[in-house]
Amino acid sequence: MNLPSVHEAPCNNLESMATPACPYCTGASTLFTVAHDGNRHTTSLAFNYYQCDACGLVFMNPIPQDMRPFYKGGYQKIPDTLSELRSIAAQEKYRLDPILKYKTSGKLLEIGPWMGIFSCNAKDAGFDVTAIDIDQDCIDFLNGTVGIKALQSSNPAETLAGMDEKFDVIALWHSLEHLPTPWLVIQRAAERLAPGGILLIAIPNIESYEFSIFKQAWRHIDAPRHLHFYPIQSLIAVCQANGLAKLELRTKDQLSKTLSSDTWYTWAKSRLPVKYARGVLSLLAFHLAQTREKKENSGSSMTAVFHLPISK
Repeated sequence: MNLPSVHEAPCNNLESMATPACPYCTGASTLFTVAHDGNRHTTSLAFNYYQCDACGLVFMNPIPQDMRPFYKGGYQKIPDTLSELRSIAAQEKYRLDPILKYKTSGKLLEIGPWMGIFSCNAKDAGFDVTAIDIDQDCIDFLNGTVGIKALQSSNPAETLAGMDEKFDVIALWHSLEHLPTPWLVIQRAAERLAPGGILLIAIPNIESYEFSIFKQAWRHIDAPRHLHFYPIQSLIAVCQANGLAKLELRTKDQLSKTLSSDTWYTWAKSRLPVKYARGVLSLLAFHLAQTREKKENSGSSMTAVFHLPISK
């Protein structure tokens, strides 16, 4: 069985046009890829991604002024009850594992929780949880039903800057790539960490084996909702620039395998109309891809944990 080879569509001579400066370090950039909304089909527009020649950041340019139409319907239906949320969250308790290795209690802030799967599990594990999200329905659910202090904000960096309290844990589970200024959120998050506190960042891995196969058609580009991608060394560099030290970074954890499986199922679904047949095909493709991920850190998603060293 051969895995697919998906080549980039013509870029309409975009390579010959002037490329934008990196929004983070102002370095020169190179066209990285051109992607469409292949997941939700909210628009037929093409979205240009560039990569900074200096810091490595992959960024969309231009970013649409109004992103709301591209999020219509949300990612998951908000549950009706806390017990329903807990039933869903029980399947994802593994997301707490990289936190519990270093912290088992304290103040925890999640940025971009949506319906609150991770926040709910963290609260049930004994953490004092605060959350920041853009969606008011999610905020109302977290405050009223889950019992979590939730703040509505379309600018988490600004919200972080206005907070006084320090946190033992700050977590961004696949939310950083949605933010217009992720480097500023990292900076503000580092400022809000208590000494010895940890910052968890989980994002799609733009250096993954799957991206090398699918290119602009990779499911987890998710244009235009994903605005930025950090290569591994670029993420480490921006965190270190804000006084944070890496504790661990993984690309083949359970979440990465889940996202990879989803990628191959979507690919098989586009090719086979019979449900069970595409299930078998996606499973075979997934396992074959796992065996071909020879390069270090080539998994579909990366989960990184940083900490703020305690000053002597």
